[in-house]
Amino acid sequence: MDKKKVIIILAIIGICLVLASPAFAKEKVKVKITTDDYPLSNKGYIVIKLVDSHGKAIKSKGTIHYNITDEFGNYKWAYKSYNGELRLKYSVGKYKVKVKFDGDSHYKKAKKTKSITVKSSNFNPYTYYDDHHWGLNQEIDDYIEYNYWDEEIYDDPYTYDGEGP
Repeated sequence: MDKKKVIIILAIIGICLVLASPAFAKEKVKVKITTDDYPLSNKGYIVIKLVDSHGKAIKSKGTIHYNITDEFGNYKWAYKSYNGELRLKYSVGKYKVKVKFDGDSHYKKAKKTKSITVKSSNFNPYTYYDDHHWGLNQEIDDYIEYNYWDEEIYDDPYTYDGEGP
C-alpha cells in the first residue's frame, strides 16, 4: 500500500509539473539593429531594439551589452539595463554592431551582429517647406529662422513685394 501511495503522489506531482511548465517557459526575443537620420548635422542614430516573436517591442529590465566598431577599428563597448530602445548618435560611416541581451525571468537570451551604414540626410533649408514640412519640427524651424531668414527685406516697404523670401 505504501508503494501505491508513493506512485500516486509522484504521478500527481508529475502531472502538476507538466501543466505548470508553460508558466515557466520564457519567450523568444529578437534583436533589431537599424539606423535613423539626424538632419541637422553629419550624424545619425544607431537604434537597438528588442522585440518578441510577434515583432512587438518588449519591456524588460534585463541587461543588454553592445559593442560598436567603426571602419577604422575604434570601438565603444557598454552594458546597461534595457528600458526600451537604445538610440546612439554616431557620425556618418560604416559600423559593425554586436548586441547581446542576457534575458530575464520572462525573456530568453538573444544576440545579433550586423554591419550597418549610418547616413545623414542632406538638409536643404530652401526646399524644407516645399517638401510639406510646416512647423512639424521646431529644431529645424529655428535653424531656418536663425540662419536663412532675412528680416531686413520686410522692414523696407519699397523692397517687400508681399510674396515672402
